[in-house]
Amino acid sequence: MKKASKYIGFGLLVVVVAVAALAFIAPRFGWRADAVLSGSMEPHLNVGGLAITHTVKAEDVKVGDIIVFYSPLNKKLTSHRVTAIENDPSLFFRTQGDANEDPDPFIVVAQNVRGKVCYNVPYLGYFLQSLRSHVGFLLVSFVPGLLIIGMELKNIRCAIGNKFAKKRDVKV
Repeated sequence: MKKASKYIGFGLLVVVVAVAALAFIAPRFGWRADAVLSGSMEPHLNVGGLAITHTVKAEDVKVGDIIVFYSPLNKKLTSHRVTAIENDPSLFFRTQGDANEDPDPFIVVAQNVRGKVCYNVPYLGYFLQSLRSHVGFLLVSFVPGLLIIGMELKNIRCAIGNKFAKKRDVKV
C-alpha cells in the first residue's frame, strides 16, 4: 500500500509539473491555453473548459472556424465562430457565439485575431486559470519541491536508521 501511494504521489507530481511547464512554455511556440469563462460557445466550448489555440494568419481563417480575438466592447479575449469574412477595403470578420441568438454587434478586424481554437479540453480551464495566479504559481513552484525534499528526507532517515540497526546487531 505504501508503494502504491508513493507511485500515485509521484505520478501526480509529474502531471502537475508537466501541465505547469506547458502553460508557461507553449506560448513561446504560438500556442495558447485559455479558460472558457462564458457560455456563449456552448455546447462546443463549455464553461470551465480549456480552449487550446494556435496563432493563425488572418488570411487563413475560414467561415466556420472558431477564432480568439480581442473584443472591441470589453478589450478581453473572446472565442466566437466566424460567420462571414469581408475584404473591403481591409480584411475583417463577422462573428457569433454558438449559444447566442444574434451575431456580435461589432466586426473583428484582422489585427485583433489572436488565433484559432484547435482543441477543447473539458474541466481544465479553471485549473489553468488558478495556475496563472500568483498563489497558483507559488503552489506549483514550491509544493512539488517540498514533496521531493520530504520524500528524500524520509529516505535519508530510513537509511540512517538501518545503518544504526545493523551496528546493534553485530556481535563481538
